[in-house]
Amino acid sequence: MTLRVAFVSMHTSPAERPGTADAGGMNVLIHALATALGQLDVHVEFITRRSHPDQPDAVPFADGVVLHHITAGPTTPLPKSEIHHHVDEFRAGMAHLGPFDLVHSHHWMSGVAALPLAREWGVPHVMTFHSVAAHPNSSLRDGEPPETPDRLPGEVICAEQSDLVIAVSHHEAAVVIGRCNADPERVVIVRPGVDVELFQPASGAEDHVPGQPNVSWTPSPRVRPGYVVFAARLQPLKGPDVAIRALAGVPEDERPDLVMVGQTSADFAGYEQELHALVAELGLTDRVTFLPGQDRPALARVIRHASVMLVPSHSETFGLIALEASASGVPVLAAAAGGLTEAICNTHTGLLVPTHDADDWARELTGLLRDEDLRARLGATGRQRAEDMTWPIVAGRTLAAYRRVL
Repeated sequence: MTLRVAFVSMHTSPAERPGTADAGGMNVLIHALATALGQLDVHVEFITRRSHPDQPDAVPFADGVVLHHITAGPTTPLPKSEIHHHVDEFRAGMAHLGPFDLVHSHHWMSGVAALPLAREWGVPHVMTFHSVAAHPNSSLRDGEPPETPDRLPGEVICAEQSDLVIAVSHHEAAVVIGRCNADPERVVIVRPGVDVELFQPASGAEDHVPGQPNVSWTPSPRVRPGYVVFAARLQPLKGPDVAIRALAGVPEDERPDLVMVGQTSADFAGYEQELHALVAELGLTDRVTFLPGQDRPALARVIRHASVMLVPSHSETFGLIALEASASGVPVLAAAAGGLTEAICNTHTGLLVPTHDADDWARELTGLLRDEDLRARLGATGRQRAEDMTWPIVAGRTLAAYRRVL
């Protein structure tokens, strides 16, 4: 019997910004998981907020997956910090689509919207947070907006009342249990997966520009081979300034180019200009290239040709981009923050930096760039590990979790 599951994500439509380089971001994860579940005799109905007036009510998205758009607030993209104002409208629109066999909400505001409906329908509610609000007493990163006051109580409601919480890492599970009061018996860990066909090491045939067999491929004419890459939304939490300052600390005669892939959201308007100003201040204008969000194939190509992936985030529940770099055979230099300590294996698939101090990062990056054999070993081990973390494997583990509460 086919299982009918609602995937609820108010602010992450896979059709709104398909495949953009919100690398490691929630849209990539839930899109990939929904598609993989669709291959396991699970009928997934992906329910999201309409962000453009031309988006249809329902459209096939992938085999076994249908995408629903619900009008809740203005039919335009909204900053994530404003979407929670439209939870009640979203719930009212979703009510007409049920009942389902199971409801799986992604992010706190989706859970707040869907939980009452799951109870009304008498079906299990499964929750995945993807990110949890910073502790109320913790300091914000410079430039980070404060959390909406609804978020902390909303997360507690989702953690306490859901039939099951699927955490993406041990780190996230500990936070959900310790800060949000989730019952440890109702929390399971299913780490994200990776598309090992899309993210794979560079092949000899791909290493050169067609017609120029002796010229290595780069993501931009101005970028030299051997570049390092940062790929994430441009916001203080992701630490793009750390990546730039680390580059400045590499001796000039050994300094590679840095490719920054990503863009700002409405919540961080103006932040990219601050980063450009930092690049100019450090005298790196000819060494740093900013690329907008890329589709998934383009992002994969940028990563596989890099010498090192930089992930200096101040907080990550997992850090999918690190796993995608590993699948691409690229060593990762990452902050020892949250789930990043699980996304890579320190000294085996990458190196963890215990601080966000620019001198520490510059020292580690310089050492890694100088040691070609180490980079090769980290890349090879990373690829091997990634092959055991594919999306079909993750979908099977997720389905097993569903069966636990059905």
